[in-house]
Amino acid sequence: MQRRRRPRRPGGQGLVVCQPAAGRSAVHRGRGRDLRGVANVRRRPEPPGPRHRGGLSRRHLLLGLPAVGVVVAFARHEVHRTVNVRHHGAKGDGVTDDSAAIQRAAASLRPNSTLYFPRGSYRFADRTTRSGAAVVIAGLDKVTVEFAPDAELVMDNLDPAARTGTSHGILVHGPAADVELRNVTIRWSQPATRSMGDGIRVVGDPFSRWWHRGPVNRVTLSHCSIQGSPQAGVIMIGTSDIRIAGLRSENTRADGLHFNGCRRARIDDYTAVDAGDDGLALVTYYGPAKLVDADAQTFSFPDLTEWSNGDFAVSNVSIKGGRANGVRLAGARGVTLTGLAVAGVDSGAAVMIDSAGPDNDVGWHYVASRGVRVVDLAVDSCETGIHVLARPDDKIDRRFTDFDVTVEDAAIRDCTNWSVRAESLTAQRITGFELRSCTVEASSSTGGNGGVGLANTTHSRLESVSIRHSKAVLAFAATEVGDLAAEQLAVTITDGDPPAEPGPCTGFENCDGVVDGLRMAWDAAPATWSPLQLIDDAADVRQSTRRRLTIRTL
Repeated sequence: MQRRRRPRRPGGQGLVVCQPAAGRSAVHRGRGRDLRGVANVRRRPEPPGPRHRGGLSRRHLLLGLPAVGVVVAFARHEVHRTVNVRHHGAKGDGVTDDSAAIQRAAASLRPNSTLYFPRGSYRFADRTTRSGAAVVIAGLDKVTVEFAPDAELVMDNLDPAARTGTSHGILVHGPAADVELRNVTIRWSQPATRSMGDGIRVVGDPFSRWWHRGPVNRVTLSHCSIQGSPQAGVIMIGTSDIRIAGLRSENTRADGLHFNGCRRARIDDYTAVDAGDDGLALVTYYGPAKLVDADAQTFSFPDLTEWSNGDFAVSNVSIKGGRANGVRLAGARGVTLTGLAVAGVDSGAAVMIDSAGPDNDVGWHYVASRGVRVVDLAVDSCETGIHVLARPDDKIDRRFTDFDVTVEDAAIRDCTNWSVRAESLTAQRITGFELRSCTVEASSSTGGNGGVGLANTTHSRLESVSIRHSKAVLAFAATEVGDLAAEQLAVTITDGDPPAEPGPCTGFENCDGVVDGLRMAWDAAPATWSPLQLIDDAADVRQSTRRRLTIRTL
Protein backbone atom coordinates (compact mmCIF):
# COMPACT_ATOMS: atom_id res chain seq x y z
CA MET A 1 0.00 0.00 0.00
CA GLN A 2 1.38 3.41 -0.90
CA ARG A 3 2.18 5.71 2.02
CA ARG A 4 0.41 9.03 2.06
CA ARG A 5 2.56 12.12 2.04
CA ARG A 6 2.14 14.70 4.69
CA PRO A 7 1.11 18.02 3.20
CA ARG A 8 3.75 20.76 3.28
CA ARG A 9 3.32 23.40 5.88
CA PRO A 10 2.58 26.80 4.45
CA GLY A 11 5.33 29.41 4.57
CA GLY A 12 5.60 32.05 7.28
CA GLN A 13 3.30 35.01 7.40
CA GLY A 14 4.34 38.32 5.88
CA LEU A 15 6.92 40.22 7.91
CA VAL A 16 6.72 43.84 8.90
CA VAL A 17 9.04 46.26 7.14
CA CYS A 18 9.78 49.54 8.87
CA GLN A 19 9.40 52.33 6.39
CA PRO A 20 11.86 55.24 6.41
CA ALA A 21 10.87 58.52 7.98
CA ALA A 22 9.45 61.11 5.64
CA GLY A 23 12.16 62.89 3.73
CA ARG A 24 14.89 60.45 4.73
CA SER A 25 17.44 60.23 1.99
CA ALA A 26 19.72 57.43 0.97
CA VAL A 27 22.50 59.90 0.30
CA HIS A 28 25.47 59.30 2.58
CA ARG A 29 27.50 62.24 3.74
CA GLY A 30 26.42 64.30 0.78
CA ARG A 31 28.27 62.26 -1.81
CA GLY A 32 25.32 60.64 -3.50
CA ARG A 33 25.27 57.19 -2.03
CA ASP A 34 22.36 55.20 -3.45
CA LEU A 35 21.98 51.86 -1.76
CA ARG A 36 18.81 50.84 -3.54
CA GLY A 37 18.34 48.52 -6.41
CA VAL A 38 17.43 45.19 -4.88
CA ALA A 39 14.33 43.50 -6.28
CA ASN A 40 12.27 40.70 -4.79
CA VAL A 41 13.29 37.25 -5.98
CA ARG A 42 10.78 34.52 -5.29
CA ARG A 43 12.10 31.43 -3.68
CA ARG A 44 11.45 28.43 -5.85
CA PRO A 45 10.06 25.36 -4.08
CA GLU A 46 12.56 22.57 -3.55
CA PRO A 47 11.71 19.26 -5.24
CA PRO A 48 10.53 16.58 -2.85
CA GLY A 49 13.29 14.28 -1.63
CA PRO A 50 13.35 10.56 -2.32
CA ARG A 51 11.26 8.24 -0.15
CA HIS A 52 12.96 6.26 2.57
CA ARG A 53 13.36 2.63 1.67
CA GLY A 54 13.43 -0.33 3.96
CA GLY A 55 16.62 -2.40 4.26
CA LEU A 56 18.76 -4.61 6.47
CA SER A 57 20.60 -2.91 9.29
CA ARG A 58 24.36 -3.29 9.48
CA ARG A 59 23.95 -4.59 13.02
CA HIS A 60 21.62 -7.42 11.92
CA LEU A 61 23.94 -8.38 9.09
CA LEU A 62 26.98 -8.49 11.37
CA LEU A 63 25.29 -10.42 14.14
CA GLY A 64 23.37 -12.75 11.87
CA LEU A 65 20.08 -11.91 13.56
CA PRO A 66 16.81 -12.55 11.76
CA ALA A 67 15.73 -9.62 9.70
CA VAL A 68 12.04 -10.39 9.56
CA GLY A 69 10.00 -7.23 10.19
CA VAL A 70 13.10 -5.06 10.46
CA VAL A 71 12.87 -1.75 8.56
CA VAL A 72 15.76 0.71 8.64
CA ALA A 73 15.48 4.26 7.26
CA PHE A 74 18.76 5.36 5.70
CA ALA A 75 19.64 9.07 5.75
CA ARG A 76 19.31 10.79 2.41
CA HIS A 77 22.69 11.45 0.81
CA GLU A 78 23.01 15.03 -0.40
CA VAL A 79 24.69 15.13 -3.79
CA HIS A 80 26.61 18.32 -4.54
CA ARG A 81 25.59 19.75 -7.89
CA THR A 82 27.73 22.00 -10.10
CA VAL A 83 26.06 24.46 -12.46
CA ASN A 84 28.43 25.49 -15.23
CA VAL A 85 27.47 28.77 -16.87
CA ARG A 86 28.73 27.49 -20.24
CA HIS A 87 26.21 24.67 -20.09
CA HIS A 88 23.51 27.35 -20.06
CA GLY A 89 24.85 29.07 -23.15
CA ALA A 90 27.52 31.48 -21.85
CA LYS A 91 30.42 31.97 -24.28
CA GLY A 92 32.96 33.74 -22.08
CA ASP A 93 34.63 35.36 -25.09
CA GLY A 94 34.37 38.95 -23.78
CA VAL A 95 32.24 39.98 -26.78
CA THR A 96 29.02 37.99 -26.58
CA ASP A 97 26.37 39.26 -24.19
CA ASP A 98 26.20 36.40 -21.66
CA SER A 99 23.56 38.09 -19.49
CA ALA A 100 20.71 35.67 -20.17
CA ALA A 101 22.91 32.59 -19.86
CA ILE A 102 24.38 33.75 -16.56
CA GLN A 103 20.96 34.45 -15.11
CA ARG A 104 19.58 31.12 -16.32
CA ALA A 105 22.45 29.33 -14.64
CA ALA A 106 22.03 31.28 -11.39
CA ALA A 107 18.28 30.63 -11.38
CA SER A 108 18.90 26.88 -11.54
CA LEU A 109 20.85 26.84 -8.27
CA ARG A 110 19.50 24.71 -5.46
CA PRO A 111 20.80 24.07 -1.94
CA ASN A 112 24.16 22.31 -1.88
CA SER A 113 25.25 23.47 -5.33
CA THR A 114 28.00 25.50 -7.02
CA LEU A 115 27.71 28.10 -9.77
CA TYR A 116 30.92 27.72 -11.77
CA PHE A 117 32.55 30.15 -14.20
CA PRO A 118 35.28 28.43 -16.27
CA ARG A 119 38.15 30.39 -17.76
CA GLY A 120 36.94 33.33 -19.82
CA SER A 121 35.49 36.86 -19.82
CA TYR A 122 31.74 36.78 -19.24
CA ARG A 123 30.12 39.99 -20.44
CA PHE A 124 26.95 41.13 -18.65
CA ALA A 125 25.34 43.89 -20.72
CA ASP A 126 21.71 43.81 -19.53
CA ARG A 127 20.73 47.31 -18.34
CA THR A 128 17.14 46.37 -17.50
CA THR A 129 17.49 43.31 -15.30
CA ARG A 130 14.68 43.17 -12.74
CA SER A 131 16.63 40.98 -10.34
CA GLY A 132 19.05 43.80 -9.52
CA ALA A 133 22.24 41.84 -10.23
CA ALA A 134 24.00 39.57 -12.67
CA VAL A 135 23.92 36.76 -10.11
CA VAL A 136 21.29 36.58 -7.37
CA ILE A 137 21.38 34.13 -4.47
CA ALA A 138 18.13 34.30 -2.51
CA GLY A 139 16.48 31.85 -0.16
CA LEU A 140 19.26 29.26 -0.53
CA ASP A 141 21.66 27.48 1.82
CA LYS A 142 24.99 25.82 1.06
CA VAL A 143 25.64 27.62 -2.20
CA THR A 144 29.03 28.42 -3.72
CA VAL A 145 29.98 30.74 -6.58
CA GLU A 146 33.39 29.81 -7.94
CA PHE A 147 35.49 31.35 -10.69
CA ALA A 148 38.35 29.59 -12.43
CA PRO A 149 41.72 31.38 -12.02
CA ASP A 150 41.37 33.21 -15.35
CA ALA A 151 37.63 33.86 -15.23
CA GLU A 152 36.01 37.27 -14.80
CA LEU A 153 32.55 38.80 -14.85
CA VAL A 154 32.63 41.99 -16.93
CA MET A 155 29.84 44.42 -16.09
CA ASP A 156 29.18 46.30 -19.32
CA ASN A 157 25.78 47.75 -18.47
CA LEU A 158 26.26 51.40 -17.55
CA ASP A 159 23.59 53.83 -18.66
CA PRO A 160 25.25 55.25 -21.79
CA ALA A 161 24.07 58.81 -21.25
CA ALA A 162 24.48 59.27 -17.50
CA ARG A 163 27.39 56.82 -17.02
CA THR A 164 25.54 55.37 -14.03
CA GLY A 165 25.31 51.75 -12.96
CA THR A 166 22.17 49.68 -13.50
CA SER A 167 22.84 46.57 -11.39
CA HIS A 168 25.12 44.87 -8.88
CA GLY A 169 27.55 42.13 -9.75
CA ILE A 170 26.48 39.52 -7.18
CA LEU A 171 23.55 39.98 -4.81
CA VAL A 172 22.91 37.72 -1.81
CA HIS A 173 19.84 38.31 0.30
CA GLY A 174 18.09 36.38 2.99
CA PRO A 175 17.05 34.00 4.00
CA ALA A 176 20.41 32.43 3.16
CA ALA A 177 23.20 30.60 4.96
CA ASP A 178 26.55 28.99 4.18
CA VAL A 179 27.22 31.05 1.09
CA GLU A 180 30.76 30.99 -0.26
CA LEU A 181 32.28 33.10 -3.04
CA ARG A 182 35.62 31.77 -4.30
CA ASN A 183 38.04 33.55 -6.63
CA VAL A 184 35.25 35.84 -7.82
CA THR A 185 36.54 38.59 -10.12
CA ILE A 186 34.15 41.36 -11.16
CA ARG A 187 35.20 44.28 -13.33
CA TRP A 188 33.22 47.20 -14.72
CA SER A 189 34.19 47.77 -18.32
CA GLN A 190 34.07 51.58 -18.18
CA PRO A 191 34.48 54.30 -15.55
CA ALA A 192 31.20 55.21 -13.87
CA THR A 193 29.88 58.08 -11.82
CA ARG A 194 28.94 57.22 -8.25
CA SER A 195 25.61 55.45 -8.53
CA MET A 196 23.95 52.07 -8.12
CA GLY A 197 26.15 49.02 -8.52
CA ASP A 198 28.07 47.17 -5.81
CA GLY A 199 30.50 44.47 -6.79
CA ILE A 200 29.19 42.08 -4.14
CA ARG A 201 26.16 43.01 -2.05
CA VAL A 202 24.87 40.94 0.89
CA VAL A 203 21.65 42.00 2.64
CA GLY A 204 20.44 40.16 5.75
CA ASP A 205 18.39 41.00 8.82
CA PRO A 206 19.68 41.71 12.35
CA PHE A 207 16.12 42.02 13.68
CA SER A 208 15.14 38.42 12.80
CA ARG A 209 11.62 39.29 11.71
CA TRP A 210 11.33 42.98 10.89
CA TRP A 211 12.92 42.90 7.47
CA HIS A 212 11.31 40.85 4.75
CA ARG A 213 14.61 39.72 3.28
CA GLY A 214 15.35 37.36 6.18
CA PRO A 215 18.65 36.56 7.92
CA VAL A 216 21.95 35.84 6.18
CA ASN A 217 24.48 33.77 8.14
CA ARG A 218 27.90 32.28 7.47
CA VAL A 219 29.15 34.09 4.39
CA THR A 220 32.69 33.46 3.13
CA LEU A 221 34.65 35.40 0.52
CA SER A 222 38.03 34.00 -0.48
CA HIS A 223 40.41 35.61 -2.97
CA CYS A 224 37.85 37.86 -4.63
CA SER A 225 38.54 41.02 -6.63
CA ILE A 226 36.31 43.99 -7.50
CA GLN A 227 37.34 46.74 -9.89
CA GLY A 228 35.60 49.95 -10.92
CA SER A 229 32.19 49.40 -9.29
CA PRO A 230 29.87 52.44 -9.38
CA GLN A 231 29.20 52.04 -5.65
CA ALA A 232 30.95 49.84 -3.06
CA GLY A 233 33.32 47.03 -3.87
CA VAL A 234 31.78 44.73 -1.25
CA ILE A 235 28.98 45.74 1.11
CA MET A 236 27.41 43.60 3.82
CA ILE A 237 24.28 44.67 5.69
CA GLY A 238 22.70 42.77 8.57
CA THR A 239 24.96 39.77 8.04
CA SER A 240 26.32 37.38 10.67
CA ASP A 241 29.41 35.13 10.86
CA ILE A 242 31.50 36.55 8.05
CA ARG A 243 34.85 35.26 6.77
CA ILE A 244 36.85 37.27 4.22
CA ALA A 245 40.37 36.41 3.05
CA GLY A 246 42.40 37.75 0.15
CA LEU A 247 39.94 40.45 -0.99
CA ARG A 248 41.05 43.27 -3.28
CA SER A 249 38.99 46.32 -4.27
CA GLU A 250 40.24 48.88 -6.75
CA ASN A 251 38.87 52.16 -8.11
CA THR A 252 35.45 51.73 -6.53
CA ARG A 253 33.31 54.86 -6.52
CA ALA A 254 32.25 54.35 -2.88
CA ASP A 255 33.79 52.33 -0.02
CA GLY A 256 36.05 49.47 -0.91
CA LEU A 257 34.59 47.26 1.85
CA HIS A 258 31.58 48.38 3.91
CA PHE A 259 29.66 46.86 6.82
CA ASN A 260 26.41 48.05 8.41
CA GLY A 261 24.60 46.26 11.23
CA CYS A 262 26.71 43.10 11.07
CA ARG A 263 28.28 40.84 13.68
CA ARG A 264 31.06 38.29 14.10
CA ALA A 265 33.51 38.81 11.25
CA ARG A 266 37.05 37.67 10.55
CA ILE A 267 38.82 39.61 7.80
CA ASP A 268 42.39 38.92 6.70
CA ASP A 269 44.58 40.06 3.81
CA TYR A 270 42.44 42.87 2.42
CA THR A 271 43.72 45.48 -0.05
CA ALA A 272 41.95 48.66 -1.16
CA VAL A 273 43.36 50.90 -3.89
CA ASP A 274 41.96 54.35 -4.72
CA ALA A 275 38.51 53.94 -3.17
CA GLY A 276 36.02 56.67 -3.97
CA ASP A 277 35.17 56.88 -0.25
CA ASP A 278 36.59 54.92 2.71
CA GLY A 279 38.86 51.96 2.06
CA LEU A 280 37.23 50.01 4.90
CA ALA A 281 34.11 51.21 6.74
CA LEU A 282 32.38 49.71 9.77
CA VAL A 283 29.38 51.98 10.16
CA THR A 284 26.19 51.47 12.14
CA TYR A 285 23.81 54.39 12.34
CA TYR A 286 22.04 55.90 15.32
CA GLY A 287 18.26 55.91 15.64
CA PRO A 288 15.95 56.57 18.61
CA ALA A 289 14.78 52.94 18.22
CA LYS A 290 15.69 49.93 16.14
CA LEU A 291 14.96 51.08 12.61
CA VAL A 292 15.14 49.83 9.06
CA ASP A 293 15.53 52.41 6.31
CA ALA A 294 13.79 50.49 3.53
CA ASP A 295 15.06 52.77 0.78
CA ALA A 296 18.70 52.87 1.82
CA GLN A 297 18.58 49.31 3.20
CA THR A 298 20.43 50.30 6.37
CA PHE A 299 19.90 49.54 10.05
CA SER A 300 20.02 51.92 13.02
CA PHE A 301 20.21 51.33 16.78
CA PRO A 302 19.85 53.60 19.83
CA ASP A 303 22.85 52.00 21.55
CA LEU A 304 25.75 49.72 20.79
CA THR A 305 24.62 46.11 20.34
CA GLU A 306 26.17 42.89 19.11
CA TRP A 307 24.88 43.93 15.67
CA SER A 308 26.82 47.22 15.80
CA ASN A 309 29.50 45.58 13.67
CA GLY A 310 30.36 43.74 16.85
CA ASP A 311 33.11 41.17 17.34
CA PHE A 312 35.23 42.03 14.29
CA ALA A 313 38.83 40.85 13.96
CA VAL A 314 40.59 42.51 11.03
CA SER A 315 44.21 41.75 10.14
CA ASN A 316 46.78 42.46 7.42
CA VAL A 317 45.06 45.34 5.67
CA SER A 318 46.69 47.58 3.05
CA ILE A 319 44.98 50.77 1.90
CA LYS A 320 46.46 53.03 -0.75
CA GLY A 321 44.91 56.32 -1.79
CA GLY A 322 41.22 57.07 -1.60
CA ARG A 323 38.96 60.10 -1.39
CA ALA A 324 37.96 59.86 2.29
CA ASN A 325 39.48 57.74 5.09
CA GLY A 326 41.58 54.62 5.05
CA VAL A 327 39.54 52.95 7.80
CA ARG A 328 36.41 54.40 9.36
CA LEU A 329 34.70 53.13 12.50
CA ALA A 330 31.40 54.70 13.55
CA GLY A 331 28.99 53.11 15.99
CA ALA A 332 31.14 49.97 16.27
CA ARG A 333 31.59 47.62 19.23
CA GLY A 334 34.42 45.18 19.83
CA VAL A 335 36.73 45.69 16.84
CA THR A 336 40.40 44.66 16.69
CA LEU A 337 42.58 45.88 13.82
CA THR A 338 46.02 44.26 13.56
CA GLY A 339 48.62 44.93 10.90
CA LEU A 340 47.15 47.96 9.14
CA ALA A 341 49.12 49.96 6.55
CA VAL A 342 47.61 53.14 5.08
CA ALA A 343 49.35 55.41 2.56
CA GLY A 344 48.40 58.35 0.38
CA VAL A 345 45.04 59.28 1.94
CA ASP A 346 45.32 63.00 1.27
CA SER A 347 41.79 64.16 2.14
CA GLY A 348 40.96 62.25 5.31
CA ALA A 349 42.43 60.15 8.09
CA ALA A 350 44.25 56.86 7.91
CA VAL A 351 42.02 55.77 10.82
CA MET A 352 38.86 57.76 11.61
CA ILE A 353 36.78 56.85 14.68
CA ASP A 354 33.91 59.30 15.07
CA SER A 355 30.47 59.96 16.51
CA ALA A 356 27.68 62.41 15.70
CA GLY A 357 24.62 63.34 17.75
CA PRO A 358 21.20 63.52 16.09
CA ASP A 359 21.10 67.33 16.13
CA ASN A 360 24.28 67.58 14.07
CA ASP A 361 23.82 68.59 10.47
CA VAL A 362 26.08 65.86 9.08
CA GLY A 363 23.45 63.71 7.36
CA TRP A 364 24.09 60.51 9.31
CA HIS A 365 24.54 59.96 13.04
CA TYR A 366 26.49 57.45 15.13
CA VAL A 367 27.18 56.69 18.77
CA ALA A 368 30.76 56.50 20.04
CA SER A 369 32.61 53.26 19.31
CA ARG A 370 33.82 51.12 22.19
CA GLY A 371 36.09 48.13 22.59
CA VAL A 372 38.28 49.27 19.68
CA ARG A 373 41.93 48.18 19.57
CA VAL A 374 44.35 49.08 16.78
CA VAL A 375 47.71 47.29 16.90
CA ASP A 376 50.68 47.50 14.52
CA LEU A 377 49.68 50.55 12.48
CA ALA A 378 51.82 52.10 9.74
CA VAL A 379 50.73 55.44 8.24
CA ASP A 380 52.54 57.26 5.46
CA SER A 381 51.74 60.53 3.66
CA CYS A 382 48.15 61.07 4.76
CA GLU A 383 46.32 64.25 5.72
CA THR A 384 45.72 62.90 9.24
CA GLY A 385 46.95 59.71 10.85
CA ILE A 386 44.60 58.79 13.71
CA HIS A 387 41.51 60.89 14.35
CA VAL A 388 39.08 60.26 17.22
CA LEU A 389 36.28 62.80 16.76
CA ALA A 390 33.09 63.49 18.71
CA ARG A 391 30.27 65.74 17.51
CA PRO A 392 27.90 65.71 20.50
CA ASP A 393 24.71 67.74 20.72
CA ASP A 394 24.25 70.56 23.21
CA LYS A 395 22.37 68.16 25.47
CA ILE A 396 24.68 65.89 27.44
CA ASP A 397 24.47 62.32 26.17
CA ARG A 398 27.43 60.08 26.92
CA ARG A 399 26.54 57.70 24.12
CA PHE A 400 28.23 60.19 21.80
CA THR A 401 31.29 61.06 23.92
CA ASP A 402 32.30 57.90 25.80
CA PHE A 403 34.77 56.13 23.53
CA ASP A 404 36.96 53.16 24.32
CA VAL A 405 39.83 53.25 21.83
CA THR A 406 43.38 51.97 22.25
CA VAL A 407 46.11 52.39 19.63
CA GLU A 408 49.49 50.75 20.15
CA ASP A 409 52.64 50.13 18.12
CA ALA A 410 51.98 52.88 15.60
CA ALA A 411 54.48 54.44 13.20
CA ILE A 412 53.21 57.62 11.52
CA ARG A 413 55.15 59.75 9.08
CA ASP A 414 54.61 62.76 6.84
CA CYS A 415 51.04 63.69 7.75
CA THR A 416 50.15 67.20 6.64
CA ASN A 417 47.57 68.04 9.34
CA TRP A 418 47.73 65.87 12.46
CA SER A 419 49.49 62.59 13.03
CA VAL A 420 47.25 61.92 16.02
CA ARG A 421 44.19 63.94 17.03
CA ALA A 422 41.54 63.19 19.68
CA GLU A 423 38.91 65.88 20.12
CA SER A 424 35.34 66.91 20.80
CA LEU A 425 33.87 69.75 18.78
CA THR A 426 31.99 71.04 21.84
CA ALA A 427 32.81 71.63 25.48
CA GLN A 428 31.55 68.12 26.26
CA ARG A 429 34.77 66.20 26.63
CA ILE A 430 35.33 62.80 25.11
CA THR A 431 36.71 59.97 27.20
CA GLY A 432 38.50 56.72 26.60
CA PHE A 433 41.45 57.40 24.26
CA GLU A 434 44.74 55.61 24.85
CA LEU A 435 47.92 55.79 22.74
CA ARG A 436 50.88 53.50 23.43
CA SER A 437 54.23 53.06 21.70
CA CYS A 438 53.79 55.60 18.92
CA THR A 439 56.49 57.22 16.80
CA VAL A 440 55.82 60.30 14.67
CA GLU A 441 57.98 61.85 11.95
CA ALA A 442 56.72 65.13 10.54
CA SER A 443 57.76 68.15 8.50
CA SER A 444 54.49 70.05 8.04
CA SER A 445 53.92 73.60 9.21
CA THR A 446 50.19 73.81 8.44
CA GLY A 447 47.11 72.70 10.38
CA GLY A 448 48.30 70.58 13.28
CA ASN A 449 51.87 70.61 11.94
CA GLY A 450 51.78 66.85 11.57
CA GLY A 451 51.95 66.57 15.34
CA VAL A 452 49.94 65.08 18.20
CA GLY A 453 46.96 66.95 19.67
CA LEU A 454 44.28 66.51 22.32
CA ALA A 455 41.33 68.89 22.69
CA ASN A 456 38.32 68.69 25.02
CA THR A 457 39.20 65.24 26.32
CA THR A 458 39.32 63.57 29.71
CA HIS A 459 40.97 60.38 30.94
CA SER A 460 43.37 60.27 27.98
CA ARG A 461 46.41 58.01 28.35
CA LEU A 462 49.69 58.41 26.48
CA GLU A 463 52.65 56.06 26.89
CA SER A 464 55.96 56.06 25.02
CA VAL A 465 55.04 58.67 22.42
CA SER A 466 57.94 60.09 20.42
CA ILE A 467 57.64 63.00 17.96
CA ARG A 468 60.47 63.99 15.63
CA HIS A 469 59.88 67.16 13.62
CA SER A 470 62.10 68.80 11.01
CA LYS A 471 60.80 72.31 11.78
CA ALA A 472 60.62 74.47 14.88
CA VAL A 473 56.85 74.30 15.35
CA LEU A 474 54.38 73.25 18.03
CA ALA A 475 54.46 69.45 17.67
CA PHE A 476 52.46 68.45 20.75
CA ALA A 477 49.38 70.41 21.85
CA ALA A 478 46.89 69.64 24.62
CA THR A 479 43.93 72.00 25.16
CA GLU A 480 41.15 71.63 27.72
CA VAL A 481 42.34 68.19 28.74
CA GLY A 482 41.36 66.71 32.08
CA ASP A 483 42.97 63.88 34.00
CA LEU A 484 45.78 63.47 31.50
CA ALA A 485 48.20 60.63 32.19
CA ALA A 486 51.31 60.68 30.00
CA GLU A 487 54.49 58.67 30.44
CA GLN A 488 57.64 59.02 28.36
CA LEU A 489 56.60 61.82 26.02
CA ALA A 490 59.44 63.01 23.79
CA VAL A 491 59.53 65.89 21.29
CA THR A 492 62.65 66.39 19.18
CA ILE A 493 63.23 69.25 16.72
CA THR A 494 65.82 68.70 13.98
CA ASP A 495 65.64 72.09 12.20
CA GLY A 496 69.19 73.08 11.31
CA ASP A 497 68.27 76.64 10.33
CA PRO A 498 66.29 78.01 13.27
CA PRO A 499 64.12 81.10 12.89
CA ALA A 500 65.02 84.21 14.84
CA GLU A 501 62.31 83.69 17.45
CA PRO A 502 61.15 80.06 17.43
CA GLY A 503 58.04 79.13 19.36
CA PRO A 504 57.60 76.23 21.77
CA CYS A 505 57.46 72.63 20.60
CA THR A 506 55.16 71.45 23.42
CA GLY A 507 52.08 73.16 24.81
CA PHE A 508 49.48 72.58 27.53
CA GLU A 509 46.46 74.88 27.85
CA ASN A 510 43.93 74.52 30.66
CA CYS A 511 44.99 70.97 31.43
CA ASP A 512 45.29 68.87 34.55
CA GLY A 513 46.84 65.51 35.27
CA VAL A 514 50.37 64.11 35.30
CA VAL A 515 53.05 64.06 32.61
CA ASP A 516 55.86 61.81 33.79
CA GLY A 517 59.05 61.85 31.77
CA LEU A 518 58.73 64.76 29.32
CA ARG A 519 61.79 65.21 27.12
CA MET A 520 62.25 68.12 24.68
CA ALA A 521 65.37 68.44 22.55
CA TRP A 522 66.77 70.61 19.77
CA ASP A 523 70.50 70.58 19.10
CA ALA A 524 70.45 73.77 17.01
CA ALA A 525 68.14 75.73 19.31
CA PRO A 526 69.05 79.35 20.07
CA ALA A 527 69.81 80.17 23.67
CA THR A 528 66.55 82.08 24.05
CA TRP A 529 64.35 79.15 22.99
CA SER A 530 61.66 78.12 25.46
CA PRO A 531 60.41 74.65 24.49
CA LEU A 532 57.42 74.42 26.85
CA GLN A 533 54.28 76.55 26.93
CA LEU A 534 51.87 76.38 29.89
CA ILE A 535 48.60 78.34 29.86
CA ASP A 536 45.98 78.39 32.61
CA ASP A 537 43.07 80.75 32.01
CA ALA A 538 42.07 80.73 35.68
CA ALA A 539 42.77 84.22 37.03
CA ASP A 540 43.74 82.83 40.40
CA VAL A 541 44.89 79.23 40.43
CA ARG A 542 44.00 78.94 44.12
CA GLN A 543 40.37 79.70 43.27
CA SER A 544 40.23 77.34 40.32
CA THR A 545 38.32 74.10 40.78
CA ARG A 546 40.58 72.44 38.22
CA ARG A 547 43.41 70.29 39.47
CA ARG A 548 46.93 71.28 38.62
CA LEU A 549 49.05 69.82 35.84
CA THR A 550 52.17 68.13 37.12
CA ILE A 551 55.06 67.77 34.68
CA ARG A 552 58.24 65.86 35.40
CA THR A 553 60.88 66.49 32.75
CA LEU A 554 63.94 64.44 31.87
